[in-house]
Amino acid sequence: MQHRLEPLLRSARLDGPRVGIISTWDVENNAVRILSATLRHAGHHVAEIYFKDWISNSLDPASEEQLQNLMRIIRREELNLVCISIRASAYAEQAKILTERIHEELGLPVLWGGMHPTLMPEECIGYADMVLKGEGELALLELCNHLRDGSDEVWGSGNVWFRRKKEDVVRNGLRPLVQNLDDLQFRDYTTHAHKYFIYGSTYTSGDPMHGDPVYQMMGSRGCIYKCSYCYNSTYKKDVYPGQKWFRVRSPASMVEEIRAARQHWDFKRIRFDDEVFNFQGGWLKDFCERFPRDVGLPFEVFIEPKLVNEERMTMLRDAGLSAVYMGVQSSERVTGHLYDRRVKNQTVADIAELYHRLGIKPHFQLIFDDPVSTEEDKRKLFEMISSFPHPYDLYLFSMTVFPGSELNKKLLANGLISQYDIDGFENTRVFYQHRVNLSYPRPVEDTFWIALTQMLSKPFVPRSMLKVLSKSETLKKHPWPLIQMANATNFVKMGTTCAKMIGDGEMTSTLLRRWASMDRIITI
Repeated sequence: MQHRLEPLLRSARLDGPRVGIISTWDVENNAVRILSATLRHAGHHVAEIYFKDWISNSLDPASEEQLQNLMRIIRREELNLVCISIRASAYAEQAKILTERIHEELGLPVLWGGMHPTLMPEECIGYADMVLKGEGELALLELCNHLRDGSDEVWGSGNVWFRRKKEDVVRNGLRPLVQNLDDLQFRDYTTHAHKYFIYGSTYTSGDPMHGDPVYQMMGSRGCIYKCSYCYNSTYKKDVYPGQKWFRVRSPASMVEEIRAARQHWDFKRIRFDDEVFNFQGGWLKDFCERFPRDVGLPFEVFIEPKLVNEERMTMLRDAGLSAVYMGVQSSERVTGHLYDRRVKNQTVADIAELYHRLGIKPHFQLIFDDPVSTEEDKRKLFEMISSFPHPYDLYLFSMTVFPGSELNKKLLANGLISQYDIDGFENTRVFYQHRVNLSYPRPVEDTFWIALTQMLSKPFVPRSMLKVLSKSETLKKHPWPLIQMANATNFVKMGTTCAKMIGDGEMTSTLLRRWASMDRIITI
């Protein structure tokens, strides 16, 4: 709208833009830190604001106190442009509330960016003054440079849509994807005066992740696969067709970032948060030689079953790999039919044996609450997991349908979901059912199988007993005793896990805050 954008153009020409970037319900947000680092490197003033944090299955809306604290920070930093990072579609409604308050109290223009605005820009531009679609670093930098220079080219900033008036929307095209990731700035984890964390009834200064025992970073962008539930499939096919979507950093660049971070942060291990860790031959050899020599810390990766073999995993183990996160999702039939991931049950079982033999701790990820799994599918998933050797953890997720995803299109076309079931402004189910818990109202048969499956990861629960219980028709119809047993075993495992983390010096205030409601977390 003109009455908000024009003052920004005038003030930015005088002093340059003073930018605030808000992370909604996510203190781990990689995007906010690299966007901030990019702008700071170019001399722009940036304030990072981490607005609340992710508490599994217990995300409460913004309170009046929290909104007022946000206004105080914006005033304190004398911002004239506010950007909101919307990592997941369920946050869109809360982003709308934040935007309305910023408009009403401060009259400042607000830009939305992230996954949801990229997938649903037409919807989002109805609430935000600007929408940044796609990759943000160079696009936001271009916008801020145009503002600082007083350039009329500001309205042509790539990736950015402008709502000048109600019916006057400028829709700029996309810049090409960044292909050389080594050219980008490292994420800014330093603790300086222009970082804030709003939580509870107050706010603090500094980076909320600084001091955590785990340093989280990414060595790549995109993914080589096209799983139907993932935003990557939509980005690859509909947003950036014809461009190279999976891109990797050099091992040298990754090591350089870790060295820079260790100058002010004594972390104990590293987790590479890539969608899938890079396994290209020459790159992997370079990484496995360079990492133990130049870093020498244990690390964890996310991996896809099709990429696992003994040679690769042995190389990584010898380089310091201690744990893997691997999506199993569901039974062979459901995984192939619904999620476009074709991996046989036996293959997954063989991989579990390989991890055990190499001494690598696996964290297997499963998806429940889908509309196609039959009784036989649930039993086969249970039987497959029951063959895995301990130790391992299970992460059970409730199926989320992202707008524009292939899963969205497939389920709608077959009449298996309605528009309300798609993540977005009206559907915020992930606020209270993201990681599966047994108190959520679902069919009793599903609760029965979830309770049994989650107990499989507890080595102190006899599998022979669980297999006997799995045949009980009475428990299938009345699973309350099984629920109580599952919750009790979860408390035992959580207790031993916490005790070990305290002993290792890895229990932090962030983890305590996230685990405060143990009854809502059963998937370990």
